[in-house]
Amino acid sequence: MDKKYLLIVQQRNPHSLRNCLDNFKKSCGDLDKLSTINNNWKDLIGLELFQECRPLNIEKKTLIVAVNHPQWRQALIYNKHKLKERIEKIGITLNEIKIIQNYELKNKKIQVPNAKIVWEKHPSRIDQNNMGICTLCNSPTPHGEIKRWGKCSFCWRKINK
Repeated sequence: MDKKYLLIVQQRNPHSLRNCLDNFKKSCGDLDKLSTINNNWKDLIGLELFQECRPLNIEKKTLIVAVNHPQWRQALIYNKHKLKERIEKIGITLNEIKIIQNYELKNKKIQVPNAKIVWEKHPSRIDQNNMGICTLCNSPTPHGEIKRWGKCSFCWRKINK
């Protein structure tokens, strides 16, 4: 081997591949945090939201989450404090969660709700939701309103203006 190359090799301080990867991982802290969140995303967010959104990036302790529909975005906005608490339980501290609309996220498994089940759970179902009938307007009314005023709250307001 040539002497000038031998000097270069002797000056190097080679490290093991594991040591190099650990150093690289430390330098990419936000990517590691994002990877941890991605790995636990289903448990953190729940099955319904898991199919509708995904974490995109962490920037300056702000998690950016993309959502594919305004309805799911709104649901996530209302529950982002719970999501932040769950993320803190896995050891990642965030200052904020930013939720953005992303129409490119397409869910291939769109489930159409069963009309019969939706109708059975509908709030207007008197027999299913422990509702009575207002004596004045014949509208579905909670039994508590009928006990308290003898009519629905709308009729009570009309009479007591």
